[in-house]
Amino acid sequence: MPVASGRSSPARALSTIELTGPLTAGRLLFLIGLGVLTVVLHKTFHYPLKMPGHHGLEAMALLVLGRLSCASPVSASIVGGSTVATSILSGADHDPATALLALAPAVVLDLAVYFFPAWRSYLIIAPIAVAIGHALKPVMRMGLFETFGMHFGSLRHGLMYPLTSHLVYGFAGGLIAMLLWRAAERRRAEFGRR
Repeated sequence: MPVASGRSSPARALSTIELTGPLTAGRLLFLIGLGVLTVVLHKTFHYPLKMPGHHGLEAMALLVLGRLSCASPVSASIVGGSTVATSILSGADHDPATALLALAPAVVLDLAVYFFPAWRSYLIIAPIAVAIGHALKPVMRMGLFETFGMHFGSLRHGLMYPLTSHLVYGFAGGLIAMLLWRAAERRRAEFGRR
């Protein structure tokens, strides 16, 4: 009976997992799943906070994780599109114009990655991009209010409060994703050296 060498241990197997790669069928399903999860968390998980944009914490974290996991230049937009489609098809958002606001952070993130090819090396590029994209939501809501008279509860105290809270929650969610990703990469590298 051969002696076990330990070369096929779970630690060794973890080091072979590719965290980032091209858009494959599996990664496409993963990105779509992140969009679905964004809507599910938004509708089922309720923070005790009553601040505008607080769901940006998990939504922006999932968006950045999706962008980190796939080398496709539109991977964040796939997550955003899945979020919009899930929101509309599930009836979570009865107004398609409101649901489409979820595309803003995804498009801004994909553009930031395009203009900063070495974005993975910098901890704050993705968080800044999704914070700006998330903060575009109250700005666009204000535009919808001014143009079409659509009312949004988050704007009842003006634009500055929701704009600020969207920036903070968007940045925090993006930063959490970047920190988790870097921790996973370090862990994977450690297992590879064993």
